[in-house]
Amino acid sequence: MSEILPFYQLKIVDSTQLELKRMLRQQGELDSFTTLLAEHQTAGRGRGVSKWHDSPGSSLLLSIYVNWPVPLKESFEVNQRVCVALKPIFPDSVLFKWPNDLMVGTKKLGGMLIENHWSGGGIKSSSIGIGINLNPTNDALTRAAFLNECTSNKETPLSLAKRIQRQFSEALTSPYTTSQLVRAYHDILWGQLEPQPYLINGKEVMATVEGVTKNGRLALRFENNVVDTFDIDQIKWVDPN
Repeated sequence: MSEILPFYQLKIVDSTQLELKRMLRQQGELDSFTTLLAEHQTAGRGRGVSKWHDSPGSSLLLSIYVNWPVPLKESFEVNQRVCVALKPIFPDSVLFKWPNDLMVGTKKLGGMLIENHWSGGGIKSSSIGIGINLNPTNDALTRAAFLNECTSNKETPLSLAKRIQRQFSEALTSPYTTSQLVRAYHDILWGQLEPQPYLINGKEVMATVEGVTKNGRLALRFENNVVDTFDIDQIKWVDPN
């Protein structure tokens, strides 16, 4: 008999990440893989100050709380584990753009917002926010991709949320050696197949993704064959859409 995992459906919420924080404050602790699914967010967030825009019912708006069996030492390991665990859910065309976007070609399918909870020098738990475009709407951005246009397996927010919760419970906390995790993440990393435009120090340059360093810096190979690494605030991908 399979384990019943905590799952909450919300009509409207400011953000599933904020609601998860409130639940943690009220309860002190949550069961691992506790999942919150919202029909609509009024204040959905991306990385930094960016906001997640959605039309009610058109997107997956999800947060999952994870207790790590063994505390993790690096924030980027959480990111790697989440991407590797998510990949089997999606078609082959979906790849992961460092550090937190899901891409189909040069179009954005969705994004992630991961908030880690540290204790004693390690990450003991994480709140993983995931937003996925499912169906196009009249106000859809030209740079957006939509999952139900990429696959014959038409998903609803509820069906996809349940699949992700089950997949996380089975795969997210699996044991990996460092080399296994690095290789698995590298195999699903976006930007390796052809040069992409990036803005660095105010200048647009072309480069391909070489990989990501163990401390989470993006390694780019430039047209002169030089490889350099960058933090998130040092570089910006130039969206062609």
